[in-house]
Amino acid sequence: MASLGGALTNVPFRVASMLIVGALLAALLPGSPAQAREGEQPASVSASLRYQITFAARSCGSYDDVMANRVRDDRIEAASALGRASAYKDGQAVDPAVEAANGAGCTALPGWHFSLGPGQEKKGALSTVTMPAVDSGATAAQVPLLDAAGHKTDKLIDGAVTLQLTPEQASASSHRQLWVQGGTPGDPLLAAALPGYGFGVLRCGADGHAGGNVQWLGFPAGARHVLCFAYYVKSAQAPATLVVKARTTAPAGYQQRFAFDASAGYAADKRIYADAKTDATLVRSSGGQPGTVVSRTPAGWTLTDLSCGKSGAGRSLTATDLPTGTATVTLAPGEVVTCTFTYTPPAAPPGLTLRLFGDAPGGAFNLSVASGGGADPPRLLQATPAGDGSATVATGADLSTLLPGAYPVTLTAPAGETDAWSLTGVGCGATELKPEGMSVTVMVAAGAPTDCTLRVTRKGGSIQLRSVTVGGIGAASFVIAPRGEGSPGWSGVATTTAFGEAAIAQGLPAALPLGDYVVTPLPPLATVEGSWRLSSFACDPGESQDVPNVGADVVPLTAAVPAAKCTASYLFVEAHQLQVTVRFAGSTSGRDGPIVLDVDCTDGSTGRVVLPGDDNSEASLPTPLGFLDPAKCTVQRPATPTAAGAAVAVGATVDPAPGNAPLPIPGTVVIGEETGADVDLYTVTVTVTFTADDRAPTQQKVLDTFRVLPVALIGAGLVGIGLVILLIMVLRSRTD
Repeated sequence: MASLGGALTNVPFRVASMLIVGALLAALLPGSPAQAREGEQPASVSASLRYQITFAARSCGSYDDVMANRVRDDRIEAASALGRASAYKDGQAVDPAVEAANGAGCTALPGWHFSLGPGQEKKGALSTVTMPAVDSGATAAQVPLLDAAGHKTDKLIDGAVTLQLTPEQASASSHRQLWVQGGTPGDPLLAAALPGYGFGVLRCGADGHAGGNVQWLGFPAGARHVLCFAYYVKSAQAPATLVVKARTTAPAGYQQRFAFDASAGYAADKRIYADAKTDATLVRSSGGQPGTVVSRTPAGWTLTDLSCGKSGAGRSLTATDLPTGTATVTLAPGEVVTCTFTYTPPAAPPGLTLRLFGDAPGGAFNLSVASGGGADPPRLLQATPAGDGSATVATGADLSTLLPGAYPVTLTAPAGETDAWSLTGVGCGATELKPEGMSVTVMVAAGAPTDCTLRVTRKGGSIQLRSVTVGGIGAASFVIAPRGEGSPGWSGVATTTAFGEAAIAQGLPAALPLGDYVVTPLPPLATVEGSWRLSSFACDPGESQDVPNVGADVVPLTAAVPAAKCTASYLFVEAHQLQVTVRFAGSTSGRDGPIVLDVDCTDGSTGRVVLPGDDNSEASLPTPLGFLDPAKCTVQRPATPTAAGAAVAVGATVDPAPGNAPLPIPGTVVIGEETGADVDLYTVTVTVTFTADDRAPTQQKVLDTFRVLPVALIGAGLVGIGLVILLIMVLRSRTD
């Protein structure tokens, strides 16, 4: 103790006494072995099963700074026309580089929220997801930018938040049953927390098609991470609503569609449409220059009345001019202005007038009008459906001199299109007649014109969507959207039941209107066993050379070729797997609790093996960890609760073992590198061996050595220190 006393020469006596007691306590009290926490649960978390989405929000100075989506029609929910055309191609996935190159005038918007839901609906100015909705969390100043596989890059993305999907959400996304919106369903513009923003545009994953506040979320083949970008205009004028109605003074026997030139329209030709059942509703920024709506009155019709009404405080300004069919409107914030255009149908001459109304354009139809008694030859006429919402008057035989009576009318479709058309209804003013096949009998009244419209419907086109899986079976999806129309489209699922055999997607409409469609395939979800690679995707007919990105294709459905077939083939790519097992060995009396071992991998995969305290066999990860890309996994040293007087040793092996060497613990297993590229399963076995020791512990020998110390200290006047040490020795002897 001489050296210790020299070191404490300048330390007060009481402090020196406390230091001596502390040193003795550290030397004499037994050490506490590392204890495994009770209630630990085994776990296997494979990064290859992790599907993530990064939401980015941007604040723009004006609508001119915002890049629109692919389709620019009046389904766009922005309150003003967007200034930039889309730089994307059909089916191209959202790319932060494209966004940055076309986002001048827009800055990161921290604090914004997004919502995910199982469906979509529109009850107000902006579309929302259906409940239950999940909040994304607030966008942060910066988050790491992930690549398509979900791995961190060396870049950051501003004003963003990354959300990991639950297994249920990931499954829903693979069937186009997961939708994304900006804001919350109850507050799409987050006016309560961040007032003053107007909606610009939202695009998400591979869906940058329509211009609404809701987009579907899907993961293209090879992707487990996608991005959504939403743009908002700061200090935007409060919106107002303009409703354009078309009404008729008398029933026409068909639904005439009326066209208007609207300065507030978003289509390239500024054209909007309405009919007696469907109004045109435009939500637009208030204030600014007056807007005009001009009627393009159909041939034969007459605009007989025009009026505009206002809701709310009535601060909106309106003016109408019936001769030119023009309504001029200046919208006030929050108000609804409704302008009603009233039309009178064309006047019919005496006798019988036949018109033809088609839902699509077509060739010339022949009409045959038989005499009431059948003695006279039939009267022959022709008409060609325009398909523009108007009816075409049949020309040919003179029907003005028909006597009152019943006249069978037979319609014949153009040559080669007999099976493509059907007669779906006949309207004679307010009277509706039921056709039989392609014929109908009309009644010509005495003293009054009879005006009848035959309504024909073209048989729709069809797209058969097929999925082929090689190396496994799975459920693949397809999304179909009209190329030139901002509608959400449809989706179907094809579930394969055998390797290499095509499965046909179910859930799609039986008939589609003729036109161009964008078809996007979505692969089955990745599993711990592996993932799916899109090996080929083609449509016949199709335009795949114009769609370079996610395997989408543009399919034209025409009158000449109304049917198409698309096939997506997927190849199953097996994952590398890692299984870790903990095995007990040695003396059961040397163990004092559960053994817990953790595994941490560079790709973010983690695992935990738990061997309960009452189990002296072995335990493994609940499921092996799966890896779609090379990774390194560190097997940590396990927590090994050890009984008093016992010893523990940890050893490990890995199969296959590089050079047949044992694995040190902690140790690293290299997954999927060149040396193990052909290895399907790596197996690590960690053996924990307990050895009981009945000899007196080292601390007890130290106590024996210092057994006379308390007596010596008390004799030297250090009564307090001596009594403390004596008490410790008594307690230790009782414990042992």
